Amino acid sequence: MTLDEELLAAARRACTEAAAAQDRADIAKAVYHHTVLRLHRAGGSMREIAEALKMSHQRVHQIVEHSKRTELCSFCGRSGGDVDKMMAGPSTMICDICVASLQVAEDGECSFCGETRPVHESGTVRICRHCLDFSAAVISAAASPR
Repeated sequence: MTLDEELLAAARRACTEAAAAQDRADIAKAVYHHTVLRLHRAGGSMREIAEALKMSHQRVHQIVEHSKRTELCSFCGRSGGDVDKMMAGPSTMICDICVASLQVAEDGECSFCGETRPVHESGTVRICRHCLDFSAAVISAAASPR
């Protein structure tokens, strides 16, 4: 049996649209968490933030504590205090300076998404173009006033 070409094309378009929607949702979530952290760093108590955002105090605590990991860029070693923005991967951090300047070359496993793609490698960490672009979008969105 042969696949219906129109349905196959529709499925491919839907897949592309779903992936783009997931990227937008991931960016929105990262910006939301970053903004919660900024509220806390600006002096807001976790309880005040939770009440204002209609979320649990425990969730605010999770967001804040998760970000308190040592914020060092895994690519250049700069600390969070030395850069404007920092983007966290599963076990890797990248600063806005590296996001803007890194180039990808050799194939390898990306430390952020786990895919094998052309990556920039620095020691034991790697980042692909997709994750660099995603990080740039999050950093840009976090810097934009809403």
